[in-house]
Amino acid sequence: MADDSPDEEQHLFHFVAAPDDLSRYLNSLYVWRCEDADLVDVLPAYSGQMTAFVEGVGRMQFDDGQVGETSDAFFLAPLCQAREFHIKGPAKMFGVSLNFRGWAAMTGLPVNDHHDCFLEPDRVLSEDRAQVFEGLAQRWRKGELDDEGILDAMADVVRHSLSRLPEAHLNVIDRTLEWLSASFRPDLEELYESLPYSRRQVQRLVAQFFGQSPVRLVRRYRAVRAATLLSLPELSEEMEADIREAFYDQAHLIKEIRFFTGRTPKRLLPEGKSPVHDMLGPEGYGSVDLFGSGEAKQLGKEIR
Repeated sequence: MADDSPDEEQHLFHFVAAPDDLSRYLNSLYVWRCEDADLVDVLPAYSGQMTAFVEGVGRMQFDDGQVGETSDAFFLAPLCQAREFHIKGPAKMFGVSLNFRGWAAMTGLPVNDHHDCFLEPDRVLSEDRAQVFEGLAQRWRKGELDDEGILDAMADVVRHSLSRLPEAHLNVIDRTLEWLSASFRPDLEELYESLPYSRRQVQRLVAQFFGQSPVRLVRRYRAVRAATLLSLPELSEEMEADIREAFYDQAHLIKEIRFFTGRTPKRLLPEGKSPVHDMLGPEGYGSVDLFGSGEAKQLGKEIR
């Protein structure tokens, strides 16, 4: 297994802001490079990804012993818990990080039925768009596309694959994110009151778009938000107190963060460099708005 604190130069995330016309649907575009010959790490509960793996090979462990293996083009469905991955490198991949609007508008797949798995392009895209996406990695290897070109081409596939979401569905997604972002322990009644549906309907719709019940989502977002803040080099006493009060005790905090991020608080310290640290840390967080706007405001980030 790779060292817990690999050299910073061994792993590089380069985040690229989503094009303006896609910013409602994407967190970001990105390039990831790994120079290690053998890397084992854990990916946190994360939104859906559209990925072109142009060098190396990766595997991810799912439930029931299922193992997903990377290919030139595939989708990683939203993760509801942290998942171990193994990279045989050197490796390089290009990605489009879909937010929950984007996953719904592009795939139409309910997250409660399609999560924690790899999906072939033809499960998500039309035949023509799938063929375009599947050919991008080879075009990059031949030198027909540079790094910027392959990301532009992936964004164009997204652009021509989006369906218009009903306003009612957008409202469920947006209200749920606002509710989750309000505090470490949002009041469930406030979510029910903000939506024009019965409790059972709200639970069904939240599971459809987020993969989990509202109660489970609170656990997930609380752990990921705590991990994001704990990855900062400095944290205010007020924020530290908020984190402590959100969990029963230190053991509960460690258990929850490990389950949803694959990390312990110690491994989230700034010197604990890894690919996942970049994703949870301020640089990645500044480009990837995965968890609503609450922490962005607290961190002084500009909201799109």
